[in-house]
Amino acid sequence: MRVFHPLVIALAAGANFIARAFSGDPNGTADILAQAIRHRGFSFVEILSPCVTFRPEQREWKERARPAPVAPTADPARAARRLMTDDGFNIGVLFEGDRSVCPIGPSQATCTPEDLAAEFAL
Repeated sequence: MRVFHPLVIALAAGANFIARAFSGDPNGTADILAQAIRHRGFSFVEILSPCVTFRPEQREWKERARPAPVAPTADPARAARRLMTDDGFNIGVLFEGDRSVCPIGPSQATCTPEDLAAEFAL
């Protein structure tokens, strides 16, 4: 059981693109990072990077990391359920939202915290 869910926290913080990569797959990691950079809004990528020098039991991560079994979703509620039940080894884009992007600067703000909270209403 995972006690800390960084991807769930990113979703709750308004991330519009959420993915996980594995450092043992540098080409796949680079591709996911490029997608995150191109996606409009706040993107969050978790990169699994075991330290096998000090934690040799993490060598098995190479066999455990696998492509996510489902396509990315644009539904924040569905993404939250998937992320909360995930074992932490599904690799790929997990959430690719189409939330409106808040402009930079307080004078340009067009969305409020209430607007963002409404997106998570079940």
